[in-house]
Amino acid sequence: MKKNKNIEISALRIFAAVSEAETLTQAAERLGITQSAVSQTIKQLEIQTETLLVDTRSRPVKLTPSGQVLKDYALQIIDDTRRMLVDVRMTAKGGTMPLNLGMVDSFCDVAGLQLMRQLNPYVSKLTLRTGLGSSLSEDLLNRNLDILITSDPIDEHPELQRYPILRDPFVMIVPDMYSQEGAATPAWLAEHAPFIRYTRESRLGKLTDLISRRLGIQPQTACELDSTQTLMRFVQSGQGWAITTGLCLVRYPELLEGCRVLQLASGANARHLTMLCRHTELGALPEQIAANCRAIYSDEIVPELIQIAPWLEHQAYAITEMPAI
Repeated sequence: MKKNKNIEISALRIFAAVSEAETLTQAAERLGITQSAVSQTIKQLEIQTETLLVDTRSRPVKLTPSGQVLKDYALQIIDDTRRMLVDVRMTAKGGTMPLNLGMVDSFCDVAGLQLMRQLNPYVSKLTLRTGLGSSLSEDLLNRNLDILITSDPIDEHPELQRYPILRDPFVMIVPDMYSQEGAATPAWLAEHAPFIRYTRESRLGKLTDLISRRLGIQPQTACELDSTQTLMRFVQSGQGWAITTGLCLVRYPELLEGCRVLQLASGANARHLTMLCRHTELGALPEQIAANCRAIYSDEIVPELIQIAPWLEHQAYAITEMPAI
């Protein structure tokens, strides 16, 4: 193999992917190239540096001490290159750039329009995608999205940067016939009333299961739904009670007529929405978007929640740090 003194940035990107993967095959899949291409790149780098960089015999693959040094330099060079491209693109476009933004439905429905208006001065073209959290997460990882606002933690991808946005408390919505004049508890409802829930495959469904285990209850599931609007209609019609979040219910206040919004474990359970993007690719724009999201939540959404249930004032708020587990 011909020795080339100049290390290409593309080779450093491949090496960085290998350093964060368990196998060369996994790194290749993340990059969308062949495993053979990854192997050849590693061999070329080892020839150029005249040292062993990766121990491919171990599972997972491990970097040698020399490989760890190269990784640190590679990540810095890749970050600098991304920042350079952002600055060049924004300068060429008069300080703006196209942006592909993803949001979970519950946030988009109540904050999407306001946020898009605030982003207009910073972007030349804005593409907005909404939907289920898992699908949006895949779009971000596949680089079809630049930024994603989600409750999906996506913890296993170190290339992503996280900006905490808000705390969204879980609540119970209960038809008057089951509310016991507002005194109904989760334990009583689980025993005496049908349960209307989100599908188990959804993020909200999984969190509902977690909350049920924490409370030590086994609700009598009558229906599983993937739509908050439909879930609230079922509750309003007296089909049963449900667990949802403040952000979800504020979208359809008219569907709360004839229902009670009750506290769930004194507000101890909540999901946290965060904004995710790739490190340094968008300059200072992610921090600005995160700040806008927090302001919209605090100034416009939380006051609506308080009108529905005054006790939500102390449970729903913007955050800049994730809570300790």
